[in-house]
Amino acid sequence: MKKYYAFYIPFLIYIIIMMVLLLWYSKVELHLILTSVHTPFLDLFFKYFTEIGGAVPYFVAAVLLFYSYRMTVFILLTQLFTSLLSVLLKTYLHRPRPFLYFSEHFPQFHLYRVPGVKLYLMNSLPSGHTITAFAFFLALTFYTSKKYLHFLYFFMAVLVGYSRIYLSQHFALDVLLGSLIGFVVTFLARMYVEYRPISWGAGSLSDLINRKKI
Repeated sequence: MKKYYAFYIPFLIYIIIMMVLLLWYSKVELHLILTSVHTPFLDLFFKYFTEIGGAVPYFVAAVLLFYSYRMTVFILLTQLFTSLLSVLLKTYLHRPRPFLYFSEHFPQFHLYRVPGVKLYLMNSLPSGHTITAFAFFLALTFYTSKKYLHFLYFFMAVLVGYSRIYLSQHFALDVLLGSLIGFVVTFLARMYVEYRPISWGAGSLSDLINRKKI
């Protein structure tokens, strides 16, 4: 597992930085700081980039069926399990999202609203999009050999997490917990798969199609 240090080390640094910020600032102060800069370009970028933490991993998994069953199944299982865990935690904790929290407790602050983005009110903790993004990009890391791609995957996962704060859909704590859940679940799933190899996982849909042609 050491060969994935290009994802692991930046992730550890990211976790430390997030924890320091959360200890140093209140969640309200930190949210205002992290959402203090908005531009038309960033509004448009994060409005669509955040969807990587939505259904995108499932579409990618469908395409990967033509490349590797093992990779597809791993991504789908980690996505389904983390999604279920996210729903259970959100429902149990039932925390207000930034828009509702600020409206009720700090009405003097008016959160910036990105045009075309619906602001949700409840189920803030944890961030489901962040869970999905970290689970997805860590899974891709496990099946990619290039170190620069590992770092790129990490960076993209962080951007998805930040997009949730930028859009005022989540607080920083929601994103931190989401990233930890996505990472830990996917890491443990990888450890399990390494000790329980799937014999048919080496195939792909392309192999099946080619055999039929022959």
